[in-house]
Amino acid sequence: MRITIWQILSSLLLLGLIGAVAALAFLNAGRALPPVRVNVAATAPVLTLVPTLAVTPRVTAANLTPTPPPAAAVGPTAAPTFAPTPEPTPTPVLQAARIVNTSGLGVSVRLQPGPSAPRAGVLREGTRVLLTGNDQTIAARPWREIETEDHNLKGWVLGDFLQLLQTAP
Repeated sequence: MRITIWQILSSLLLLGLIGAVAALAFLNAGRALPPVRVNVAATAPVLTLVPTLAVTPRVTAANLTPTPPPAAAVGPTAAPTFAPTPEPTPTPVLQAARIVNTSGLGVSVRLQPGPSAPRAGVLREGTRVLLTGNDQTIAARPWREIETEDHNLKGWVLGDFLQLLQTAP
């Protein structure tokens, strides 16, 4: 039997490939596989609608006789009643306030209450704002929703940086 160099090389290549697969299997034996996520919508049972047969009534001469319409009730009819028009609720008057206690640095206006919420903008100390009336307490700190007088910026400010202004009666 005669063995050529190609047979030896291909045998060595095949043995190397088998060894590499075995080494990967050995190294990955201790690793946990990631959890398999199943798409619930894809695995939900599919409902199939089965048509039901409806019985069609047979037309006969007895069925063709017309039936008289029901007699209308005779008597006084009630006048339609109209619901009273509700009184419009007055538009709430927004409380005015001023940005204070920032040591000249200004205050961050947040999109949601809380120090880690995204910033909507910054207002300088002394800027007049309007309080919308929405208040929340986050981490024992009062947050108040404000809006600038020109309505360009709306967001949440820590209550420590607001000073209520007196409104004229």
